[in-house]
Amino acid sequence: MAALALPSPLVAGDRPDPGVLRADDGEYVAVTTSNGWAPTFRVMRSPDLVAWRTTGAVFRRPPRWAQTLFWAPEMIRLGTGYALFYSALPRDSRDAYCLGVATAPAPEGPWRDRGRPLRCGRNGSIDAHPTRDESGRLHLLWKSNANRFRRRTTIFAQRLREDGKRLLGRPRALIRNDRRWEGRVVEAPTVLRRPDGYLYMLYSADLCCTKRCRYSVGVARSRKLFGPWRKFEDNPILEGGNGWSCPGHTGVVDDGAGGSVAFFHAYREGAERLAGRQLLAAPLTFGDEGWPAIGEGRPPPPAPGAAGASFQDDFSGPLAPEWEWPLERVPGKRTGDGLLLTAARKVRPEKGRDRERVRPRRIDGGVLSRRVTTGAYAAIAVVDTRTLRRRSSAGVSSFRSGSEAVGVAVERGRVLIWSIRKGRYRALRSQAAPRSRLVHLRMVARGRRFRFESSPDGRSWRRLGPALTAPVQESARVALTVGGERRARARFVSAELDESREPGSTGSAGAASIP
Repeated sequence: MAALALPSPLVAGDRPDPGVLRADDGEYVAVTTSNGWAPTFRVMRSPDLVAWRTTGAVFRRPPRWAQTLFWAPEMIRLGTGYALFYSALPRDSRDAYCLGVATAPAPEGPWRDRGRPLRCGRNGSIDAHPTRDESGRLHLLWKSNANRFRRRTTIFAQRLREDGKRLLGRPRALIRNDRRWEGRVVEAPTVLRRPDGYLYMLYSADLCCTKRCRYSVGVARSRKLFGPWRKFEDNPILEGGNGWSCPGHTGVVDDGAGGSVAFFHAYREGAERLAGRQLLAAPLTFGDEGWPAIGEGRPPPPAPGAAGASFQDDFSGPLAPEWEWPLERVPGKRTGDGLLLTAARKVRPEKGRDRERVRPRRIDGGVLSRRVTTGAYAAIAVVDTRTLRRRSSAGVSSFRSGSEAVGVAVERGRVLIWSIRKGRYRALRSQAAPRSRLVHLRMVARGRRFRFESSPDGRSWRRLGPALTAPVQESARVALTVGGERRARARFVSAELDESREPGSTGSAGAASIP
């Protein structure tokens, strides 16, 4: 394994909570958390752990029992096909997540969901992990999400039917957060069976996903799945360092040469945090006393090799697989002669209600996004203003969700800068749009500092006031947007993202905060 030089990150951009396995053809397959973006659970493949490509998705349209927020997928070989276990927020709850399962003949599908949750629970259930016990019987591990309700957390196990579609018997507690370094959380279990007769459980602990995160990875071992489990005295075995912070949620796969590789996510420190929790890997080794180590106990230092997110798209062919959209508000998208992007007309249903029409959104009725892999980039969108209706707008933005975004758009002969903070839209400033049929809009990012420009031809640019400090702090995407009225639409002639350089200069003016 020492001879295998892996990029760091392994796959750039926001790809948290990795599940990984080797498929029947020998290639590596990885799936990660989708949150509220569709297609849900993108499938990535690699022949060598170095070069990765997107080959599909588990759900083009998510199961009807789940409303949004799809987390922590785990894919396994099961019977003659594959099973994927995941967490999602059900339609009848705002807080308590449930576990789901889908099956398919191949990692690219077609996937068929069970049609209802596999397990919910009073505190909610997340981080499903299928494994076999010391006798080879299939079980499912998960975490009771009690910390969401300010209670101690527990990792449980329960027998699982061989087809993966039904839990048997009763759940039994394995470990709880009872060490100081674990804080209020233990979660994301991964169990390994070793020749020494032990089962080893890698798990993550403490605060995960805020600017003050303290996430890290520990290990416990037992000769039987139902314990007793003994935690390693020198936990955690993986914590922040080398320019990365808050690593966690491990998945393990063999490296094809007799060793093992641990996958996990971590934040890049500094402005790169805006790229979200990125996918990393390091060797998993076992010492003389049997306890494992992940690399040197820190994520590997940043090393080039992962594919960036830069692109140029004239939308002359089918929509590229890197484009994604909010799963609860699916926009219309037609390519061939540019991209005709249309505001979503319906939303995913809630319990006891049919699909309902969408209220017109001021700026983001239709959203089409791509991940970024760095906090420094320039994004350009070219809008055909002839396709804008009287109250419609179209543009490009830094977009985390419908409650946190900032961008630039053209509408009614004006170009405006806008923001969404805590769900509240605000128009920040505007000026006359270029007198041309095609309006070029450029957004230049330096971490949370943004500047915006417009042009009639893509050569001579006019700035829209001084740089601004945006509300988006992590997991940002570049997004095309349309909005302003119920059936808003616009034709985008092209879109591009350049992560290799910053055009122009930011000048010396200080940055104002976006309200």
